[in-house]
Amino acid sequence: MFAAFKRFFPDSYLAAVVKPDAAQVLKGLPYLNEIISFDKKKSHRGISGLRKLAADLQSRDFDILLSPHSSYRTAFLSRLSRIPERYGYLDASFSRIAYNHRLPRHSSQPEILRLLSFLSDSVCPDASKASTDLVLAEDQACVLEAESVLRKHEASRPILLAPSSVWATKRWTPAGFAELAGKLVRKHKCKILLVGSPSDKAICEQVMAFIRDLQPLFVQDRVTVAAGETSLRGFYSLVKRSRLLVSNDSAPVHYACAAKTPVVALFGPTVPALGYAPITKNSRIAEINLACRPCGTHGGKVCPLSHFRCMKELTADMVMAKVSELLPE
Repeated sequence: MFAAFKRFFPDSYLAAVVKPDAAQVLKGLPYLNEIISFDKKKSHRGISGLRKLAADLQSRDFDILLSPHSSYRTAFLSRLSRIPERYGYLDASFSRIAYNHRLPRHSSQPEILRLLSFLSDSVCPDASKASTDLVLAEDQACVLEAESVLRKHEASRPILLAPSSVWATKRWTPAGFAELAGKLVRKHKCKILLVGSPSDKAICEQVMAFIRDLQPLFVQDRVTVAAGETSLRGFYSLVKRSRLLVSNDSAPVHYACAAKTPVVALFGPTVPALGYAPITKNSRIAEINLACRPCGTHGGKVCPLSHFRCMKELTADMVMAKVSELLPE
């Protein structure tokens, strides 16, 4: 979306208002003139924090606000900013008071196409024809981080498994990942890294425990935990230097799309129709069809029906079949 906007308005000053973690991801993108951090947990917490950030935005004399986000915080921030032309979704929280231009949300489209449609419906009539390639910036520091991890684990072009997610019901079972790791090692004779953020390390260790219990030594020797060993941008460089990623429906999937790395995305409580599935040619989706899916937009802490069939019945053989479509013999 940023790239398309800048293509149509090359001389504009484009700023992105994002959470601190996202600010790291966007660093170095040539389309952005500025990244403004919206820290809703600390400096911009509560209504006083929103007013503080809104006053900052108001002081900069922006002409247009584009808000393809539906939360009430974003709505209040938009209204308080007093930016003259404010575009938001028709069905967003408090859209009537927040935006003077309210746009339809094309819910049937993948999110990348939705964002381009938002741009097309607002200020760039031809934006829907723009490229859907997802691009992140990479610098030498990111590359060095990734190469350091690869040296540490003695891995060249590894396969990455990302077994965690913020939402518990989005996580495939540790036993499932452990069985998949064994199949991958046997077929591709590869090194496997269990990856994620520092907070994901415990989940990766659970997978590793199943591997120690269920897999022979030659498999155990080829699988290691690398969660938390890079920054977000360093993780992108790591994905770029990997052979394949298998991940739950979570952020690593989109890193792989940006890196042009083959990816198998595992869907349980959520479904691709919500718009967040990978859309690159070298991606596949592993899922089982159940009448109860989806049970929410983001997943949840527990299965509403207490059976968790969407993940428990997804087998390593099903996932391996998708892997084989991307990594043939």
